[in-house]
Amino acid sequence: MAACLLLSAGTSSEAAGPVALLPFENVSGDIRSPEIIMPRIASALRDRGFEVVPPETLEPFLAGRRIRTTAKLSREELAALGREFGTAWVLVGSIDLFADTPGNPQWGVSSRLLEAGSGRILWADAAGRTGDDFTGFLDLGTITSPEILADKTVQELFRSLHLQGGGMEPAKVSRSRKLARRVFRDPRMDSDPPKRVAVLPFENGTERRGAALIVDDLTLVALRQAGRFEVADAGVVQRALRSLGIAPYGGIDLESLRRIGEAAGVDAVILGRVEDYNEGLRPGASTSPSIALDARMLETGTGKILWMGFHEAQGEGSQIVLEFGKIKSMVPLAMRVIAEMIGTM
Repeated sequence: MAACLLLSAGTSSEAAGPVALLPFENVSGDIRSPEIIMPRIASALRDRGFEVVPPETLEPFLAGRRIRTTAKLSREELAALGREFGTAWVLVGSIDLFADTPGNPQWGVSSRLLEAGSGRILWADAAGRTGDDFTGFLDLGTITSPEILADKTVQELFRSLHLQGGGMEPAKVSRSRKLARRVFRDPRMDSDPPKRVAVLPFENGTERRGAALIVDDLTLVALRQAGRFEVADAGVVQRALRSLGIAPYGGIDLESLRRIGEAAGVDAVILGRVEDYNEGLRPGASTSPSIALDARMLETGTGKILWMGFHEAQGEGSQIVLEFGKIKSMVPLAMRVIAEMIGTM
């Protein structure tokens, strides 16, 4: 039976099988964040019936193979991991945000469950919370503890880990009219869309170090949730780029595009630039998060533009009345914008 068919939404009395939980990439800028969030992720997996391969058991394997980027394993590395530890699943992810702001901490995480044998993405999601998200009437209920907020964020991250009808149920794509966008779309996207796509590294045009890495991961998550294309995982893409010696930042020539398509086995690639990535934490800047993305989809065989768009949004742009509806955390806002972007493809 395929590995993905054994997953379930909630707590299971039967073990779903061992899963290799790799250390999440820390893009938050705070060295304390893995110590807080990783044990909670392991606990959440156990609550769902998984047997988690102990991290100390994985360390010699990672060190021996000189694996530093744990969120981007190649098919060969995933297969070796599966054989070594007898697991069909590997969970990878990224800590995108941790801010221990007095009175209002913030978290943001993204994760993908991969099939060890094939590198296929079985499940993907992201979550982000601020302590102020829980503020209610008379300013009561605000979560001021980063540990308690981490519990809430991890619970939200795994809320979608379930199956419907033998396959992962795609998330519904938000199509809010409040998001600013400019889009070109080739009519062939209706008649002959690409079957398998890859996300190439975005350029970072912002002051936030790691912003492009976060957008790369969240775009993978949103593409997997949309369910419209088969998506090559980041490790497959990184392996292809390294083997070809190509760094496709900004622009890419047709010959390189064709070679990437062949090496990664994809019909199209998505690449772009992060124009704005404000988590609302910079001194003197707006406390409301904001993001702006410029992206395009290119056909690997011809280099033709299949889709091109510019999308931007602010957290306070979703506000309906008072604080209701306002997106206060960066990861949910970024996911909303990226889902909207994918919805126009």
